[in-house]
Amino acid sequence: SSYGALNHGHNHPRVVRAARWFDERGEPDLCKEFPSPYAAALAHNLACLAPGDLDAVFLCNSGTEAVEGALKLTMRYFRGQRDRFVHTENSLHGKTLGSLSVTGRTKYRAHVRRFEDWPMIPFGDAEALARELAADVDRRIAGVVLEPIQGEGGVVVPPAGYLARVAELCRAHGALLILDEIQTAFGRTGTMFRCEAEGVVPDVLCVAKSLGGGVAAVGATLTRRDVHAEAYGAIRDCLVHTSTFGGRSRASAIAIEALQVALDEDFSGRAAREGAWLRGELERVRERHPRLVRSVRGTGLMLGVELQPLSLKGALAGFGLRGFEDLVEGLLPGMIGAELLEHHDVVASFLLNDPNVLRVYPALVASREDLERIPRALDAVLSKGTARIVAERVAFAARRLGIGRVKELLRRG
Repeated sequence: SSYGALNHGHNHPRVVRAARWFDERGEPDLCKEFPSPYAAALAHNLACLAPGDLDAVFLCNSGTEAVEGALKLTMRYFRGQRDRFVHTENSLHGKTLGSLSVTGRTKYRAHVRRFEDWPMIPFGDAEALARELAADVDRRIAGVVLEPIQGEGGVVVPPAGYLARVAELCRAHGALLILDEIQTAFGRTGTMFRCEAEGVVPDVLCVAKSLGGGVAAVGATLTRRDVHAEAYGAIRDCLVHTSTFGGRSRASAIAIEALQVALDEDFSGRAAREGAWLRGELERVRERHPRLVRSVRGTGLMLGVELQPLSLKGALAGFGLRGFEDLVEGLLPGMIGAELLEHHDVVASFLLNDPNVLRVYPALVASREDLERIPRALDAVLSKGTARIVAERVAFAARRLGIGRVKELLRRG
């Protein structure tokens, strides 16, 4: 699923046709001195689809850039008088310095000097946000940055009413609500945008990934026109935030068609219907393997299967690998993924911030027959049991690499 970027699957024929159509026209693709009609049309279509009055659109190339643009936009909106952002634990908003400063994973921030340490609170805890805002007596907090569902954090769905309460708190404090819908947008969770499920309209919205239809690299930062005008409306400010490749004609033409496909093929409705069915099937797998699967969570076709933390003592004794159990426990999800791929032709990946959670983000164009393979394959792999899975994968590695090399790799982690 390329971290949730393939709502349209691989090489959707209509999206590929749009790319070929543009190429055959022979029009200039990089001509920033003049407005691109394709970029203008894409911005218009995004504004039509976006919730509420989000009708100012900045086009870029990725989700990280969209978040960077949102942070900069918010700081400029407050003219530098507010320059801090509340973000949540275990979040992932990107890996450049600005987006990294609102990312709640220490691993990605190690040895990198970020912006000042901004407040980080538990995800899903609106009262923690209320306390943080109440403590901001100097009014330095400019915005609150959230994923409506934490993706890489483990497909964590907040309590009902959470987003609405956060929006209320932001309005009361005068801070902007920035929603990162880079994974959740364009039908993935059963609505075009996840915030629509709670009737929430953020001040700033970040999108990317499947906006390019799996073919082009496109991202966007959306906001209200008054926010954009305050940040960049003066003539002297028109070149303060730009992107050489953002809004390229070819990528915009592809994205226009990708949005139309999402509407024509009812991505939101398909995700809601098929996601409810698939979650039920995965729940049945959990019930059959309670010692291996802790939970199934998510909504639409944004699902996660959380594996139980397991003790593997004794499972590797026959391979002379005593003392390496902790390392191998961390590799177990990868071993399950290897089993799914090798024996069932199912490509499985695990979430970046929680490797014990299997990512279940199938394409929104997948048929029921396609989707049936997922629980069937997972059930077959888990039925082997932990010891057999580990033993088979270690034996496979030993045959390929030699037992000494396996020990060395485990020792290095």
